[in-house]
Amino acid sequence: MKFLVYSEITAARIAVSLGLPEYSYYFVLRDFMPVLQELGDVQVIERPEVEVDRLYDEACAAGERCLFLSFSPPQKTPLNLRCPTIPVFAWEFDSIPNEHWLDELSQDWRYVLEKCGRGITHSGLTVQAVKAEMGESFPVISIPSPVWDKYQSLREQPAVQPLQQGMRIRVRSGVVLDTHDVALEPYMPGPDAVAKAVAAARTREQTDSPPAAQTATQVIQPSRQQSRLQISRRYLGEWYLRVLRELLPWLPDPAQLAAPTAVELVIESDDKRLEPRNPVEPSSLPKSGVNPRTPQWALNECSFELSGVVFTALFNPYDGRKNWVDMLTAFCAAFKDAADATLVFKLGHHEYQSALNDMLMCMARMPKFKCRVVLLQGFLENAEFDSLIRASAFVVNASHGEGQCLPLMEFLSCGKPAIAPRHSAMLDYIDSEVAFVVDSWLDATAWSHDPRLAYRTCRHQIDWASLVRAYCAAYQCVRNEPSRYTQMSAAAIERMRGHCSQAVAMTRLEDFLNLDEALSQ
Repeated sequence: MKFLVYSEITAARIAVSLGLPEYSYYFVLRDFMPVLQELGDVQVIERPEVEVDRLYDEACAAGERCLFLSFSPPQKTPLNLRCPTIPVFAWEFDSIPNEHWLDELSQDWRYVLEKCGRGITHSGLTVQAVKAEMGESFPVISIPSPVWDKYQSLREQPAVQPLQQGMRIRVRSGVVLDTHDVALEPYMPGPDAVAKAVAAARTREQTDSPPAAQTATQVIQPSRQQSRLQISRRYLGEWYLRVLRELLPWLPDPAQLAAPTAVELVIESDDKRLEPRNPVEPSSLPKSGVNPRTPQWALNECSFELSGVVFTALFNPYDGRKNWVDMLTAFCAAFKDAADATLVFKLGHHEYQSALNDMLMCMARMPKFKCRVVLLQGFLENAEFDSLIRASAFVVNASHGEGQCLPLMEFLSCGKPAIAPRHSAMLDYIDSEVAFVVDSWLDATAWSHDPRLAYRTCRHQIDWASLVRAYCAAYQCVRNEPSRYTQMSAAAIERMRGHCSQAVAMTRLEDFLNLDEALSQ
């Protein structure tokens, strides 16, 4: 068996591609590699349109079965290849796109899946969503990324119990902002915290910017004016399409005009959408606030120490699904008087400055708190990431939906219980035995890559009060019930062994490929 595998982001680019659309598919491919290598010969593809069919023809000539596994969402899966193609994709909604837009047939996933004839995903919910559109007999299977085995050596190390000792985390290239650092005093809660933060930002701009550079206020104002103009153009365009053309049918069709169409106007006014942002890449980044040229915000070698009860969350700050505001505000509310409680936000995006600024400004607007918040930006090497896991007592998730959530699966595989909701892909492995479960409810939304923002599916809103209670219960578990914490830790390891180990993935994949081969004969 020969496997040709592809993801848009490669190993050479991952360190500078954090946060880009579909960047996590690289990690999924990487985790599948040991399983695929056990089942056959694996070759990584960089240009599918050039390489795949040539290698497929060579394999056929040698009498060898060959498959192309595209680790990418269906709408980006290469089609019309001679080589049998299987999309390997994650999805967080209970329905798949069943219509196309912008004259792109591939946006309708039914079209892609019918062309490919099969699919691999990472959750039972997505399997149900695919079968609901493609029929119960359609060959699709859930195989979560096999992450459990790679942490065997970490699990064999002596356990670091919360509250017992501190651990220093070293980062080769990153930024660390610590609320217990006096340098962040202007941002910390107080009567004039926001005013201090704005003044500090303006001082940095005056010190570091060229004389001709605009001030933060000058930059912000045109942006607001432009947003108003974009919104006005949007409603003018929609009024033209819905009202004026019906009254005056002799007016030209919008497609014949040079002006933007209504769809383009909706996309153009993206920063004023009512729907919270789902796509991971921001359309633009605020220019106010932090200045990345100052040492405080530049990527450098750094280190910091963690101790006490450490809660860790890993996410792309511009991915609206991740819901960092609830995670942050609920934590600060729960532990306003607990100095030994620490929340670590491990961020992943190449444009990190405005995200850091937004988080600091969010904290500045809150009542004063004693707990500690650490904002960490940077790509962690394996040893650095392992240290962060060992220092953590809990992993935190408060997202509106997950396709599988690799960080959550990785921390659980290392025996770190979770604070997380039980919905979307997390239904497969989150419950009260391994997590403090956060309540949620359904809310209408759009598919994440649909530029029309048409409400076609649902996401899950987090119960903020329930998240506060989960934080408090987890903290009390460590402080007052260490035996329960140990039991949850062991249960998490065993749960993930049965969910995302290489042995489980290999069995499922081998059975799926054998069934697929039998069906094709």
